[in-house]
Amino acid sequence: MSLNKVRILFQEAKEDLRISCYNKCISSAYFSCRMMAEIFLRRTVEHIPRRDDKLANLLRNQKLRREADILLFLYDMRKKADYGDEILGKEDAEKSLIAAESFLKSIGEKMGLSSWP
Repeated sequence: MSLNKVRILFQEAKEDLRISCYNKCISSAYFSCRMMAEIFLRRTVEHIPRRDDKLANLLRNQKLRREADILLFLYDMRKKADYGDEILGKEDAEKSLIAAESFLKSIGEKMGLSSWP
C-alpha cells in the first residue's frame, strides 16, 4: 500500500467524474480514502480491521471524528454505487469527490505531507 496508489485512485475518481462515470468515481474516491486511512493508522496500530465501521472507530479513537464520519459517508456511497439498485448521478459523485478531497487533505496534514491530495 502506497501514497502513490492513493494519489492515482483519487486522480482516477476526478477523471471518472469528468467523463460521467459516476459510480466509478464514487468507488475510487472511497478506496483512495480507505487506503489513506490504513497508511495513517499503520503508524500506531498493529492490526488494521477489514470492516469499515471498525476502521472508522480507530480514527475516532485518534480524535479524528470528522474524518471517521467522512469515511463512513464514502463507504455508504460506495455500497450504493457498487451494489445498489438506484442510479447515482453527477451530484452524488461530486459530493463524494469533495468529501474524499477533504479527508485526504486532513489526513495528509496529520502525516506531515504537503500538497495533498
